[in-house]
Amino acid sequence: MSISLKKPEKPLEIPRAFKDVIGDGEYEIARFFDDCVYDEGKGYNTYKITVNGRSFVLKKYAYPEDLEDEVKQYSLLKGLPVPELLCAAEDCILMRFVPGDDLKDPTDESIRAFSKSLLAVMNAYPMGRGYETARYERYLKRLEKRAGYLKNEPELMRAFGLFFERQKEIPLTLSNSDILPINVLYDGERAVIIDWEFGGFMPYALDIARFITHATENGEVTSFKMSGEQKKLFIDLVFEGLEVRPERAVYDRDILLAQFNECVEILEYYLGDETAERGKVFELYYPMAEKLADLIVRGDRPVISGS
Repeated sequence: MSISLKKPEKPLEIPRAFKDVIGDGEYEIARFFDDCVYDEGKGYNTYKITVNGRSFVLKKYAYPEDLEDEVKQYSLLKGLPVPELLCAAEDCILMRFVPGDDLKDPTDESIRAFSKSLLAVMNAYPMGRGYETARYERYLKRLEKRAGYLKNEPELMRAFGLFFERQKEIPLTLSNSDILPINVLYDGERAVIIDWEFGGFMPYALDIARFITHATENGEVTSFKMSGEQKKLFIDLVFEGLEVRPERAVYDRDILLAQFNECVEILEYYLGDETAERGKVFELYYPMAEKLADLIVRGDRPVISGS
């Protein structure tokens, strides 16, 4: 697990309402940090609070709308494999702590557990229903802006055009929208999906693609490891477990398109700034985007990318 806990540099102010839930006693407080190669040393505004043998997670927000969005998602996720939201106050939420390791170096067993948890969410909100679309509409506007970064990349732009057209009609489901391996915790039996700040009703393929795209065989650049066989296992398990699903060829292509978008999202920074140093991140994602774009334009059978 590459998430570490360190003593916060400044005292943590805990809302009175949270103290009523946590209880009295001596509080042991630690801040979450990411020790992965890609984002080494990043500190999150998220804290573990332990008192009297019980542990909680306090998450702070810079913007009220982000807090409101995450609280809204948890109201939709009751009874599903996500953290238990206890209360919200001021600029924070309080959740029950979830033990376990993330999936930056998964086993087949942890991938099976995660696919089961993801399917629980997707099947609770089957694709093709009439869901609220505010998050989805913001997503489409963001894609329009993203296309602008490809103005000097005709091959990538052509593939992105095909991706964008599909997003206008692809079925929606409840999506975390940020399911990287770091946002799944596995305790040896159950996988819990955390961090729903960016969640909403979104294209069904996005979570599937995001989980696999940034992982490689040796974990280069991102520290996310996953073999091609493990990626295929995950894709197959999700397809087989969906109660409402498209044809397999459509499913595979939707994931391929979403994987391409994951790469373009990373490349925005470099393509939008000619002075940006094109180091190891660019060297990983640009060839991957080219390969995926070629498959998309030619309409070939998808392959597992990033492995």
